[in-house]
Amino acid sequence: MPTGFFSAVEPGAPVRPLLERLRPLVEAEVERYDGRGLTVHAELRAVRGSGGAAEMERFYWSMQGADPTTAWGYGARTLYCRDDPEGLRVHEFPSEPVLSWLDDPDGPLRRDGRAEQVEILRYIPLRRLTYRLLDGAGLPDRVIAKTKRTGGLNRAAVAFLAVNQAAARRPAAPRVPRLLRLEPPRHTLYLEELPGRPLHVAIAGLDLGDAMVHLGGLHRSLQELEVKGLPVRRVADWLRDAREAVDRIAMFVPSAAGRAESIRADLARKAPDDQGLRFCQGDFLPGQILCDPSGWSVIDLDDSRYADPLSDVAAMFVGMPRELRLAAVEAGQARRTYLDAYAARAGEPVDRDRWRWYLTLLQLNELGKRLMKGRVAPGEAEAVLDRLVDLDDGLG
Repeated sequence: MPTGFFSAVEPGAPVRPLLERLRPLVEAEVERYDGRGLTVHAELRAVRGSGGAAEMERFYWSMQGADPTTAWGYGARTLYCRDDPEGLRVHEFPSEPVLSWLDDPDGPLRRDGRAEQVEILRYIPLRRLTYRLLDGAGLPDRVIAKTKRTGGLNRAAVAFLAVNQAAARRPAAPRVPRLLRLEPPRHTLYLEELPGRPLHVAIAGLDLGDAMVHLGGLHRSLQELEVKGLPVRRVADWLRDAREAVDRIAMFVPSAAGRAESIRADLARKAPDDQGLRFCQGDFLPGQILCDPSGWSVIDLDDSRYADPLSDVAAMFVGMPRELRLAAVEAGQARRTYLDAYAARAGEPVDRDRWRWYLTLLQLNELGKRLMKGRVAPGEAEAVLDRLVDLDDGLG
């Protein structure tokens, strides 16, 4: 998170009055922790009211980290409200605004009223909790567990099963985790734990060039799987997201709204046809690849779908410098090596027009999401839009 509370928001932004009402409550929460290093997750969703002012849909601010005083060695305090900042409530983990079953006596974190042995890996308020379960009943000694709402849980289970079946049919397919068990009453699925460290951690001990060659080939081989029964994401869906991104930019950084709308309109005019759709992991970033001497694995298949394969490549290309903490020159070399290795595995050059379209669109959409989550620094929105006008597509 950038320093400050939604620090990129302009003084005259429509969401500014909402944030000013929330600011003292959040600042009191931050002061409570006296500067201790904690992870922060935040989100402000707002819409335009009939008079043009911003109206809140929901807000949360969640401070999370290790806490040896709890049964799970983990703590989180989440400020949450809907519609009105005056309705703000505090939830102390495992109390949760939406995933209410986390705190049940026989929910995912307890069995027969006793705390399970877990290591919390990631908690995204309102959406999901991922953790390592140790010595769970009827399971291997160590498994990865995910708990989420019913619809998302069922989609994830279908995706893991379908991808595993496709991988089993293809020799030398990328390694993916097996679904071990689905427990709908506990809103939880259990997955095989695969060996290795996430790429963004492992990269410190790897040769960057060799790693990018491996990553490009791995990515294309993953997309060669013939997976059945997954949703399809089309150009119209991407353009709908772009419209939402522009609306968010206007709400948070109104001085950039005109440029963002111009970029969106250009994307709409130049939209490619839906063709050549392939299996896509849906969130292909360095944190979703495990690196081990025995081989690399791809995890987090929850959002798997059929889509233009370049949309997944663009997500990795855009996220790589930030996720791998690469300087500009190093990032440029890594991106080109990855892209060249991907094209070599595909056996054909990257379609430059389609590539530039998805590369522009993914960055515009990502900017809208990061503004909503308070992750944009002052001046960053303008810098992103500058890059989209003078795009470096990495193809030379």
